[in-house]
Amino acid sequence: MFCGEQALGNPCGVVFLDEWLDSSKLLNITRSLSQPVTSFIVENALGYSIRWFSNTAEINLCGHGSLGAAAAILEKTGEERVLLQSQYGDIEITQQDSFYQMELPAWTPEFIHHGIDYQELNIDPIEVYATRDLVLVVESEQAVRDFIPNHAWFEKFADYHALIVTAQSDSYEYVLRYFAPRIGIPEDLATGSAQCSLAPFWFSKLSAHNLKVRQLSSAGGVFEVSFKDESTIRLSAQAMKRKA
Repeated sequence: MFCGEQALGNPCGVVFLDEWLDSSKLLNITRSLSQPVTSFIVENALGYSIRWFSNTAEINLCGHGSLGAAAAILEKTGEERVLLQSQYGDIEITQQDSFYQMELPAWTPEFIHHGIDYQELNIDPIEVYATRDLVLVVESEQAVRDFIPNHAWFEKFADYHALIVTAQSDSYEYVLRYFAPRIGIPEDLATGSAQCSLAPFWFSKLSAHNLKVRQLSSAGGVFEVSFKDESTIRLSAQAMKRKA
């Protein structure tokens, strides 16, 4: 998911169920598939309900897991649109050729001006804000690439789902890296839900409503994000499908 030129994206498993199983059974299935994330889906009268699991825990919103589930469903049904329902909100995904577009929530940044010591991280952010995630804005793409995570430091901020490091870029509008050891993902390869935290900030910062994005993980991920309204972003990306 979120693959493209010089970007391998982020793999996920997709499992169709007739009915929901216990969470412990879903977690065991996830571990047996050995993917970063597995999406479980159950068809209902309105579409499909979905849950996402990493190898250690259930996840509250997963963009690449949603994209993977949609790709599998649309291939199965031959349709171009699917509605995924979760306890965290509905996600509508449409397909055009190999590209998929999903609507995700836009999370408003809450800026932090004091109270956090970044010396242990060896990073000097120029802005810091919080959503579901803790976001550090740094001065350059190279600073994002050079960042070495200190996972012991993350434990001090367990209230946040993940840590994101981001910067403006010459080749893309912005770049990022995403760290979520709390849910068993030391560094994610390509993260759709991170754009819920990042896109509203960069829309405002760059005075633009259509942005190209690259995730600087070992595999790399590419996205396009666009503004729909104050509460919603649109995320466009490619997916490659492989049957087990």
